[in-house]
Amino acid sequence: MKHFIYLLAATSVLFASCNKPFKKSEGGMQYKIISEGSGKTLQSGNFFEIQVDQVYQGSGKDSVLYDSRELANQIFNMDSNAIPGPYYKIFQQARKGDSIIIKQLTDSLMKGGNTPPFMRKGAYIVAHYKIVNIFQTKEGADSAYKAQMEVARVKDSVKSIAQTKTDDKIITDYLAKNNIKATKAPLGTYVEILSPGAGPLIDTSVSVQVLYRGKNMQGGEFDTNMDTSNGRPAQPILVTMSGDPSRGMTVIKGWNDGLSLLNKGAKARFFIPSPLGYGSQAQGPQLKANEILIFDIVVADVLDRTQAVAANAAMQKMMMAQREAMMQAQQQAQQAQGQGQPQGQAEAPQK
Repeated sequence: MKHFIYLLAATSVLFASCNKPFKKSEGGMQYKIISEGSGKTLQSGNFFEIQVDQVYQGSGKDSVLYDSRELANQIFNMDSNAIPGPYYKIFQQARKGDSIIIKQLTDSLMKGGNTPPFMRKGAYIVAHYKIVNIFQTKEGADSAYKAQMEVARVKDSVKSIAQTKTDDKIITDYLAKNNIKATKAPLGTYVEILSPGAGPLIDTSVSVQVLYRGKNMQGGEFDTNMDTSNGRPAQPILVTMSGDPSRGMTVIKGWNDGLSLLNKGAKARFFIPSPLGYGSQAQGPQLKANEILIFDIVVADVLDRTQAVAANAAMQKMMMAQREAMMQAQQQAQQAQGQGQPQGQAEAPQK
């Protein structure tokens, strides 16, 4: 969920030893372009295919958060309305074959809020993009996208079949050992009903407002929206059951699978095989590749299509404001660092 906010930035340790100095973007991010390509730089209206990988560099061992080579490359539209300004200006300098490294201090990200629990001050999200191809037309980009999706489908299918069998045995053994009664949902998520709800079961005609707490099999918490330690009430997220992004967030398959056994007001615990979760992609120090997920779930509300569209529009507006605040805080932190001023003394954004 929240982890995917950071997928826009990516990195590769292969270039860590490069002596080329970093530059600073207008947003305060550090970046460098490794010129390996040729031809024209990316232009507005182009589409581009990239390899993406992301590393969290904290104290001790680095953690790979994402690597597109595990599934497929990604394709983006070079559109200033879709790509945040600082990123857009960096990518304008790149050609086919070039690599871009972007380094962000976690302190500035954390000031913007909405960061995953594993993130600590003084660390970095270091990012790498490889510009694999540039397309002049949408048709060319669509063709490449279909090819990449087929590559991803084949890779995912082969790996998932074997991993699902492994995970299913681990989960059923765990349930039996701990005397937990759970129902297996259609795709393979095991659902323990902690408190039943009321009304019809959730289906693809609705969207769901959900409170959640995610843990690994060892009990380590990796994500939640139930934390009220900051004095603010828990804020449910809006999940689309239909896949329509105008009706809420798309989430891991295990959530949609498990939610289909619940109704409004229900409290449950999901035991999710890794192929229905994050698969082979590690998600920070708490979640290694092929990790089985455990989620405590509360169905706060169930919304029809009209209600969901309105609620989603309000949520998007709030997220945009948070993103702008994060970028402003990041810029101020970088400016303060450059002037030798302690970051905690950076001026607060003007309201």
